[in-house]
Amino acid sequence: MNLEFVRPLIRFIPEVSLPGRHVPFKEKLMWSSIVLILFFIMGTIYPAGVTREKIEGFEQMQIIFASKLGTIISVGIGPIVTASIILQLLVGSKMIDIDLTTNDGRALFQGAQKILTIVIAFFEAAALVIGMRLVEDPAQTTFVIFQIALGSILLMYMDEIVSKWGIGSGIGLFIAGGVSQRVVYMSLSFIQTEPGKFAGIIPNLINLVMNQSLQFFDLFALVFPIVATIIIFMVVVYGEAMRLEIPLSYGGIRGVGGRYPIKFFYVSNIPVILASALLMNVQMWTNLAGITPGMNTEEMNIIQKVIYYVSYYVTMGDLRGILTPDPTYYGRLFDPGVLLHLLIYILVFIALCVVFGKFWIETTGMSPEQIAEQIERSGMQIPGFRRDRRVIERVLNRYIPQITIISSIAVGMLAVMADLLGALGTGTGILLTVGILYRLYEEIQREQMAEMHPAFRRFVSRV
Repeated sequence: MNLEFVRPLIRFIPEVSLPGRHVPFKEKLMWSSIVLILFFIMGTIYPAGVTREKIEGFEQMQIIFASKLGTIISVGIGPIVTASIILQLLVGSKMIDIDLTTNDGRALFQGAQKILTIVIAFFEAAALVIGMRLVEDPAQTTFVIFQIALGSILLMYMDEIVSKWGIGSGIGLFIAGGVSQRVVYMSLSFIQTEPGKFAGIIPNLINLVMNQSLQFFDLFALVFPIVATIIIFMVVVYGEAMRLEIPLSYGGIRGVGGRYPIKFFYVSNIPVILASALLMNVQMWTNLAGITPGMNTEEMNIIQKVIYYVSYYVTMGDLRGILTPDPTYYGRLFDPGVLLHLLIYILVFIALCVVFGKFWIETTGMSPEQIAEQIERSGMQIPGFRRDRRVIERVLNRYIPQITIISSIAVGMLAVMADLLGALGTGTGILLTVGILYRLYEEIQREQMAEMHPAFRRFVSRV
């Protein structure tokens, strides 16, 4: 299949223009800050016709999609991520014939992704509004769907602004901002959820100390989520810093060249984002059918019953079954049903991470063949080996395929373990946020070094 049929439509889709000059670091920081502030503001705006009622559940979906249910970003970056998944799978499986090494091919791919994102935005908005019954008046349903879809389309262009004029990516910025906001709220919020109980862990701890009713188990239960969050944070930072460096030389001259780093988290956090997004989209289908957890089967029509019973046997009676682990498992780990549930969840999630990890390196120029071609074009070679693309590829094949699988499993296991430990913001959210912030830190370092005096830049790079 060829994507040329969408080219006439692309010219009707607005685009954020590339800067025609060098954008200073301070200006990039300004654009990224403006976009992040707008994202937080959009999370407080409710569509006309939607009440400000508190919507419980679906925490995992809100973190992965950087969304806030009930507002105009109710589906968040879900359409952007879903469109990316679909097109990457089609390109990776060669079902779409497109050359992503050329500027024209990349432009066509990005245009097609925008069009697909807009279509999916309306589809997911409809699934959410109809499935969760956000609107009581059926006459307002179409208008609310339009507002929520428009919110995701605006996020798409805000992501494009950050990518071209700011630092990092907008998607990463939205996820990190949403998770950080949630962690701060769960840690420090003094909002009372019920008499004598606060939303934040620290206020609850202070309250127990002042009332002199603090016991060891109370302290453990309160502090453990914070400890788990810190542990996951440190493990991810350590993993981000681990790397294997392959020496390169220019023209076979020793001492003149550089190193190609292969990080332990070679696939980054992308497999976790894509795997979680796919599972969340499965949940969207049940919502679109009008099925919600706890719904009585007598209230369902024939199609809903079919979907319900399929979901029942796949998820062992809970529509959210394999989509997210149950935090009440702590006291039921010896229950065979619970162990089976956890095993299925872990195997499904990690298998998806491995699949998406392999697809990701193939479609983003990170495979051994593509890296070898880049090294050869740059005039570099591996010391002690002939300057031949096939030789470089053979050396890279010793590391990249293995580290792809290992890193995909590692990020998947970290996300699962953090979820089971009850880390604030969920394990997936913490894993994504730490990885995003670490890469943002590295990019800020590069931006600052690029604006240094050349002599000072060389000095800093050696330190």
